Amino acid sequence: MDWIKEIGEEKIRAILEKDVALIYQECGLDVLLVLWQKLKGLNLYISEAALFELKRIYIRGHYNPNDPHGMKLLAVKLDCSQKFVQEALATTDEKGDDPRQGKLI
Repeated sequence: MDWIKEIGEEKIRAILEKDVALIYQECGLDVLLVLWQKLKGLNLYISEAALFELKRIYIRGHYNPNDPHGMKLLAVKLDCSQKFVQEALATTDEKGDDPRQGKLI
């Protein structure tokens, strides 16, 4: 699909609309071409659930309790709130379940 690159940025931008235009704007033509090649025709919803869980895992693995600014630094680095960092540290399992809460059947 490299032939698309020969058309020129201005003409490409003029043709794209909706989600495809957003992907092009935010991620660039190379990412758009890969998505067209691999996933064309699919309606995609990109959930943040896995991203939140990965942030929790990172927080638990990288928090330094001896650093007075540790929570704030993690919040800035992971683009989340300090409260999210505190809640991640209060949980113990990989699903982010709070051990203080009872499990429902």
